[in-house]
Amino acid sequence: MNKKALALLGLGHLMVDLNTGALPALLPFLKTSFGLSYAMTGVLVLVANVTSSVIQPLFGYMSDRSAQAWLLPFGVVAATCGMASVGLVTSYPALLVVVFVSGIGIASYHPEAYKTAYLSTGEKKATGISLFSVGGNLGLGLGPLAVAFCLTTFGQGGLLLFWIPGILVGVLFMRALPWLSQTRPTLTDAAPATAAIPRSALALVLSIVTLGACVHAGMSTYVPLYLADQGGDTLKVGSVLSLFLIAGAIGTLLGGPLSDHIGHKRFLVYCTGLLCPLISLFLQTNGTTSIVILGLAGMCLAPMFSVTLVIAQGLMRGRLGITAGLMTGLGIGVGGLGVAVLGVAADMWGLATTMQCIALLPLLPWILVWFLPNDAPHAVEPTPALQSAAGKSA
Repeated sequence: MNKKALALLGLGHLMVDLNTGALPALLPFLKTSFGLSYAMTGVLVLVANVTSSVIQPLFGYMSDRSAQAWLLPFGVVAATCGMASVGLVTSYPALLVVVFVSGIGIASYHPEAYKTAYLSTGEKKATGISLFSVGGNLGLGLGPLAVAFCLTTFGQGGLLLFWIPGILVGVLFMRALPWLSQTRPTLTDAAPATAAIPRSALALVLSIVTLGACVHAGMSTYVPLYLADQGGDTLKVGSVLSLFLIAGAIGTLLGGPLSDHIGHKRFLVYCTGLLCPLISLFLQTNGTTSIVILGLAGMCLAPMFSVTLVIAQGLMRGRLGITAGLMTGLGIGVGGLGVAVLGVAADMWGLATTMQCIALLPLLPWILVWFLPNDAPHAVEPTPALQSAAGKSA
């Protein structure tokens, strides 16, 4: 396992997803400052999801065609510049533009990073991908805390502080590109002989990811608004959302080795099956109890994305970039479309009813998980050159 490459890629993942995690925590502030309706707030999240996720397969296709290592520093810097620039905007259209720019950065980073990380993991795929993914989960979790600190300390302009770590990590990637590229296999090494893709199984995995993403985006978007309606201030809302997302990072870190041990399908049955009762309990409790339950829900929800990605990469056999784009991009992006629908529902029937709908949504991916193949095919193994590099860094 190439720990050096995974550490750097995980750091970039943290920085990119820090900006992703920042937006949900910003929503209560933006809704008040710009006078947004729930539907307009949902559209804002929709723009973020479409640009950061739906177009990821395009970048994945580019990554599979040839090495595109420049996407790594570009993605970090563009994601940061866009979100930091929220500190400058004064209108809703301008807000949509800077969110769009941030989304492009996020979309460009993930396929190339997932491809490089996957080929650096060795034999325990779910464990390696989970180690890389946990950087993104931590970024999602730290984003709300960073937003809460910037807003409470400096106001809207304090978001410009996001530029500093983004530029620093972008420069670090630029300096690391020569040795990072040496740990990557060539295109011919990474692509084995073409095999028939089991399209029904792939569509099933993509459906599970999409529905799971709808639950995750719904929780990340509407839990802050739900807590704000109950009287929570900016710091409290940001802290609770960070807890939910950081709990997801812990779940991802633990879930990878566990799923490698007990089987990917069995792991997904367990973690998706617990979501519905946990979210329902969160809505029926308050205080410390509700926060603990929300954290447990985060631990069950987040790991399913890294595990389903490993399953999908096994099915796609060598098309690692476009697989990452489909799963973490298209699947999560289409799942994010549900946020806009939930926003309309919140305007019509109230936020409490919308949260009840979110609590029931996990039943759908849980049912689909039972139809997954019991044993997914193994994906392409790293090349000898990559294994050698991994051995040196282990």
